[in-house]
Amino acid sequence: MKNKLIILINSILILFSVVSCLKIPNEKDGKEIIIPDENFDTNTQDINVPYEVSITFSNGQTIVNNPFEGQGISVHVDKQNVTVISNTLDIEANYVLSGNTSNGFVKIYSDLRFGLLLNGVSILNPTGAAINIQSGKRVSVTLVDYTNNRLVDGGTFQMTDEERMDGTFHSQGQLIVNGAGSLLIYANDGHAIGVRDYMQINNGNITVNNATSDGIHCRDYIEMNGGKVVINAKSDGIESTNQYIIVKGGTLIIKSGNRGLKSAGNLTIAGGKIEIESLDDGIYAVNNVVINGGEIYNNSDKNAIVSTEGAIALTGGLLVTSGKKNVFDCVKTFSITGGTAIGTGVATVIPDASASRQRTVVWGASKFTAGQLIYIKSSNNAEVLTFKFPRAYSGNMTLVYTSPLLQANTNYTIYKDGAVSGGSEFHGLYSEAVSNGGTVAVTFTTSTVVTSVGKVSGL
Repeated sequence: MKNKLIILINSILILFSVVSCLKIPNEKDGKEIIIPDENFDTNTQDINVPYEVSITFSNGQTIVNNPFEGQGISVHVDKQNVTVISNTLDIEANYVLSGNTSNGFVKIYSDLRFGLLLNGVSILNPTGAAINIQSGKRVSVTLVDYTNNRLVDGGTFQMTDEERMDGTFHSQGQLIVNGAGSLLIYANDGHAIGVRDYMQINNGNITVNNATSDGIHCRDYIEMNGGKVVINAKSDGIESTNQYIIVKGGTLIIKSGNRGLKSAGNLTIAGGKIEIESLDDGIYAVNNVVINGGEIYNNSDKNAIVSTEGAIALTGGLLVTSGKKNVFDCVKTFSITGGTAIGTGVATVIPDASASRQRTVVWGASKFTAGQLIYIKSSNNAEVLTFKFPRAYSGNMTLVYTSPLLQANTNYTIYKDGAVSGGSEFHGLYSEAVSNGGTVAVTFTTSTVVTSVGKVSGL
């Protein structure tokens, strides 16, 4: 009970730090710079780890405890700018960061993989990355339990010719995140997290409060197995530029000015809870999009909701989508073999009946208001869909619905309006609810795997 109370208090303090900040117009390029309040409760914990090198920022000073000085690990301090150089191949050090600085950074060079523990630290670097890992080796990042951590850049990155610096938290090597603590990032000049290799998120609470580019940007693959990630980005929410993205678990909430999830390879959702609000494609992959698990909500204001240059395969999970343009858009095969999905837009690629095994209905209609109810019942009064529109459609609307509840060679009726009672709701989609009343919109029979009803706008 005590631990739950501590977590609740820490969450409130993090929320306060998010809203208590200063917004400054950048005269150079018109960007809005967000500099949070210095009053940030890091809640540093008393921990002991093997091979520890501690770096503490306190009252404008930098305190370093390095027991491996002379053994290949050196720590250079210039005011509150800290540079670690590790040339040893014998000591897998654990660098523990704590305290608060409004004018500093931590940069690490290492010939060997290492651990990085964020033990209640707040770093603002006015001229670049708050944490800058110039090592191609694997980094195990631990967000220490019950701690609050914050990284901020000042809106200007001063690069050197030989070094890259892609994010407020930059790493040349692999980044693996564990621990139950929190990390809050303000990225005023570029990506919040920039990784030149792969990134794996196993646990922790990561919040990107402001990213002028991508929330998470990796050259290689991105794998999310657990934890909670909340991203507010002006470009893509999460992007992999060379390989793939896979979400197996955890909670992912994205608000993006471009694409929500963007993968240069395949994009697979196998579990977890995902909510995306995007201007462009919500889920996009150059290769294939595969959804076989998880609970997904996707709202796109500009382009397709699920889009790929390859194929789309729905095999499981729950997907609720709405957009102003296309529902599903792919160049290759669109197959449905399982799961529950409902999407609304203006047009869609029709699922391939020869490659699909689960019944799907595609309905074309017009003029719906936000929150308007529709429901589908069979001739024996079994309710297979209860849905309230997340957005309005003044003109043409195309709805795609697939579910194991749709049976072969069965007569169904789509009703508009009426009332719904009971059940549970996920972004307008009801489960185990009861609907009645309203008016008949259209009837159809599932004589084929994919049934088109009304005036469907295909792609």
